[in-house]
Amino acid sequence: MQNLSLEVNKMNAPLVSSSRGYLYLCVAVFFWGGSASVAKYLFTTRYDTLIITQTRSSLSFVLIAAYFALRDRSVFRIRVRDLYRFILIGVIGVAATNFSYYSTVREATVATAILIQYTAPAFVMIYPVAISKEEELNGLKVIALLLALAGCYLAVTGGTVGEIKLSGWSLLSGIASSLCFAFMLLMSKSVLRRYSVATMLTYAFGFAALFWLFVNPPWEIAVKGYTLADWGIFWVFAIISILIPHAFFTMSLSRLEATSAGIAGTLEPIVAIVIAYLALGETLNGVQALGGVAVVGAVLLLQLRHDQWKRLVKGGANAK
Repeated sequence: MQNLSLEVNKMNAPLVSSSRGYLYLCVAVFFWGGSASVAKYLFTTRYDTLIITQTRSSLSFVLIAAYFALRDRSVFRIRVRDLYRFILIGVIGVAATNFSYYSTVREATVATAILIQYTAPAFVMIYPVAISKEEELNGLKVIALLLALAGCYLAVTGGTVGEIKLSGWSLLSGIASSLCFAFMLLMSKSVLRRYSVATMLTYAFGFAALFWLFVNPPWEIAVKGYTLADWGIFWVFAIISILIPHAFFTMSLSRLEATSAGIAGTLEPIVAIVIAYLALGETLNGVQALGGVAVVGAVLLLQLRHDQWKRLVKGGANAK
């Protein structure tokens, strides 16, 4: 009996870690989904894509770097040979993903931008399954992916193909956002095997901020004449749109497979649609609701990978 009890405890450990991973991811998509409505409002006023994208990562870096400089400077310690990984995550995973996504929003529609970016799980599945062999491909995972993609399509378009508007730059930026997001998932997962969540976030935001300083230097921002109220908006938006959600998303990556995290991330557009319906009075039809149910179903299917009963039976057999 004691052996069985020890076996059960061992089996429960990955289950608890996985459950926390999905919980952290739900927090992340809640903030990402909610900030989509805020971003939509900001773009209809005086703010352009560049300043919103730049201040999100730059101000987040200021906050997180200042905090750890005072509380735990060991966060800044990395090996020189790993520096390029953090640069790539910052420039491609954070800066390029954000800019290409918001460019698609501006040039096409929010529905188009969301739908294209959330084809990323398909790209994410290819690398760990077919190339690095880090994950095992199974029917359940494929079904969850297809269900999530179909649900995302129904949720953001309402089943109307006319909602998808792609041409020229919006097509390129849309594809870029999906590829960059997939890259961020995979590279972040790799870095988290060696470094803490705090270290990865600090350097990712830092190199994204450094990149934007070259693209849009401080004196270019100064001539725009942004007021204190504008900067207050930038600070708040940075916190709710990237600092908090990215922190929770990164914590989820440390507990989930990259493919599972990518598929579960398709909850974001569902959250965005529900918040827009409740807070902004936007329409929500039956087809969109069906899409939301499909995405939630896909996430629930992923949980079946850790079947407690089968593990418990196996543990009992071993104990005998």
